[in-house]
Amino acid sequence: MPIQDTPDSKLSSFEKGIKRRLSKERQVIEWLMGEYIVGVNSKWHSDNFPSTQLTKVVLNITRRSKRDFSSTHRVIREILRDWENYGLCEYVTTTKYAHCRKTKMIYHFPPSGLKKIKEMIIDCHIDFIKNWDKWEKYVRGENVMKTRENTMKLILFEYTNHIQENIMNYS
Repeated sequence: MPIQDTPDSKLSSFEKGIKRRLSKERQVIEWLMGEYIVGVNSKWHSDNFPSTQLTKVVLNITRRSKRDFSSTHRVIREILRDWENYGLCEYVTTTKYAHCRKTKMIYHFPPSGLKKIKEMIIDCHIDFIKNWDKWEKYVRGENVMKTRENTMKLILFEYTNHIQENIMNYS
């Protein structure tokens, strides 16, 4: 069930949390999903992806707990529905596990949708490379400990900021 544009007073606390996460994390989650889909497609020519698989990938990359699975899965399903409306993917079917209530939605990514996702990701990488000078000035100007771990954290933070700015241009 998609989140409707109803006043927040009529939404449950779970739906409010989903709406909040969509507003804050949507761009980063879309980028992570796009990177994974393009990577798997280029390696194994696979173009069908279950929503649960994409959720597990996002949870692993963001290092979140398995307890966040249901809310993250809901966010991913909302993003996939939007991508379906934009023509990036096509809904195939919903399957249900026999031993529990869990369901997964399977989506097919046609070549035209994969092409748009690849363009989006490549443009994000190009923008990051173009702005590398700003990043170097920032790192040199700050009193940053020059450990590998802190430098990597700063690079990833700056990279996600550039991605967030550019990813909405393609949605």
